[in-house]
Amino acid sequence: MKIAIAAAMLLALGLNAAAQEAKPWKDAAELSYVQTSGNSKTSTISAKNLFNYDWSKTALEVAAGGLGTQSRDTVTAEQYNASEKVSFKLTGKNYAFQKTAWDKNRFAGIQDRWDLALGVGRHLLEGADDSLFAELGGGYIFEDRLPGAENQSFGTFRGYAKYIRKLSPTANASQDLEYLGNLKDSDGYRMNAETALVASISTHFSLKASHTWKYVNLPGGAFKKTDEMNSVAIIVNY
Repeated sequence: MKIAIAAAMLLALGLNAAAQEAKPWKDAAELSYVQTSGNSKTSTISAKNLFNYDWSKTALEVAAGGLGTQSRDTVTAEQYNASEKVSFKLTGKNYAFQKTAWDKNRFAGIQDRWDLALGVGRHLLEGADDSLFAELGGGYIFEDRLPGAENQSFGTFRGYAKYIRKLSPTANASQDLEYLGNLKDSDGYRMNAETALVASISTHFSLKASHTWKYVNLPGGAFKKTDEMNSVAIIVNY
């Protein structure tokens, strides 16, 4: 009887582990908060969420985030973004994708920006410790700028690459770079990059340190071309 019970328990644990391995979805929520007082009194909060679901031939990615900074009861930064991406697996390591993104950043002069894109991608490297994939595509951007700056709408071409290096069983480093060309005005290109280091604290919690760089060659008005942000955040993985 005891042997039967033990066997049943082992079978149940095995089925549970298999179910966890076969889980088609995953979700990662990221949160950071910084507050200073004394000579400078500021508070910054940043939140992001990334949801992925994989089917046999397609994959869905939904992302959203927001950031706000307040200095002595005055808002000095405010940014929101959301996007969805559907990938279609092709032959070998190739895939096609469709992506829609929205963002709002009034301190960079953006009331609303919609980015519609199509393209193809390829997994160039899939090793035990290294992975690299790249994407090429094009689309269209509709950009409503704040009063005082002219609204923009133009076709784009896009190049994107991301490299991930496994440093240890519990840590990895990543670097990504994106280039957005402007088909209406060649000087209106943009670039985005993120350098990140992620270390696991436990099964469901990780610590992430990152540097984000965004460049707009023609920002409009008196806004600066470059925005940079350094952050340390807790990631909750499901």
